Amino acid sequence: MQPVSHDSINTKPLVGISACLTGSPVRFNGGHKQSRYCTEVLSKYFDFKSLCPEVAIGLSTPRPAIRMVESEPQAKVVYSKGESQDYAPALREYAQKISPALHSLSGFIFMQKSPSCGLGSTTLYTEKGFPKSSTNGAFSQELMLNLPNLPVTEAGRLNDSRCRENFMLQVYAYHEWQHNVMPNLCAARLQAFHHRYKLILRAHCEVRNQQLGQLLANMKGADIHQVANQYIHVFMQAMQRLPKQKHHASLLMRIYKILKQHLSSTERQQSMQIIEHYRQGIVPLIVPMTMLKFLVHKYQARSDSAVWDAYPFELGLQNAI
Repeated sequence: MQPVSHDSINTKPLVGISACLTGSPVRFNGGHKQSRYCTEVLSKYFDFKSLCPEVAIGLSTPRPAIRMVESEPQAKVVYSKGESQDYAPALREYAQKISPALHSLSGFIFMQKSPSCGLGSTTLYTEKGFPKSSTNGAFSQELMLNLPNLPVTEAGRLNDSRCRENFMLQVYAYHEWQHNVMPNLCAARLQAFHHRYKLILRAHCEVRNQQLGQLLANMKGADIHQVANQYIHVFMQAMQRLPKQKHHASLLMRIYKILKQHLSSTERQQSMQIIEHYRQGIVPLIVPMTMLKFLVHKYQARSDSAVWDAYPFELGLQNAI
């Protein structure tokens, strides 16, 4: 079976987003936290589904600010001043209620530091009102428990070039899984998907890549849906790992070794030199990737790996990593 690229999938990824990031005036002060990168750039590539869990559970706009306070067995979400009502149960219940309707999402972009939506950036206060540590928001934490394979990030992390590239990679890979593998699930489609992402997987986590290879090699007689569920869970865990520059350099060397037999001595020397320049931080990833892609086309080498088209080239994600 011939693997497909994201370009052959007709639909855009559907991505959840905290409503305040789209410019909706849903924050406690009646304002918003519009992300221009989301609304002006990513909106060209994603279809967004915006949610504000605080408004969804009935909190007014404007409203007093809320905060997360330590408590047993789970942290509370209460107004910073005044009322002591705990809104955490309602936020968690809303996440549980809406999760079945969000299975079509290919990712979610949360508002950082929010007591409902933060991802590791929400301040957890002591009962006496002192900052203690950072944690997840009540809604985001529950949503991740209900949708454990869903790629997630905070809007603030999209300012980091490596986090941005890795999130987009996760979203498009998961979107491809949802729209190419699962609708007509079979062993051949699982194998094709794994082959397509194998080089990228190795750059993220070699151990999990080997684990997935063994899973597919031993799937004869197994329930195909159980195998698929196990596969995508391990796959997305691996993809969450943020590759370092040395991991990308190793990926480039693997591509070079595949091409090496076709190259002239001059091309071999130039390829090694540019890969080394990337390893030293002299040039960004786009430079050696462009060169290697040119050589793949020149020699008509096998090019069905997702390294070449994992996400839209126009996003320029490799220009700064």
